[in-house]
Amino acid sequence: MKKLLLAALFLSQSAFAGQYAEQLSQCVYNNLNSQDKKVLTQWAFVTLGKTKAAKEITVIPANKIKAVDDKAKQTISSLVTQKCGKELAKVALHEKSAGLKEAGANLALKLAQDELKGKYENIFPSLNLSDQGTMNVMKAGEILDGFFKKMR
Repeated sequence: MKKLLLAALFLSQSAFAGQYAEQLSQCVYNNLNSQDKKVLTQWAFVTLGKTKAAKEITVIPANKIKAVDDKAKQTISSLVTQKCGKELAKVALHEKSAGLKEAGANLALKLAQDELKGKYENIFPSLNLSDQGTMNVMKAGEILDGFFKKMR
């Protein structure tokens, strides 16, 4: 019986893993002004620029990376202490550093989505949204997206 209770407790905590990180990233995102958004979009870009794939295209100078990272830290620190303290406390209490990493990734994704909206024409130039096959593929994508969100 004790093992069953422990397993249920573990599974219930796993089912909600990341919920506080999502709340924190959403709070930060919702409180961004245009300057904050610019700074954090640059941070997301520089962070991706550190990857091997990005370095094959361009290398961002170390001093530029440091300047952008420092500005982003100031911006995030200000936002979470002034606007999102409750959400930060929940992440710290329940999800620890993994939650902070997830919140950062979630925020970067939201910023990237904002920047990329409407800029996909070169990749999908002939996408016919009225075609039934395309509609089926899009519906399957929505189903998979929902499935993976439930898995998080």
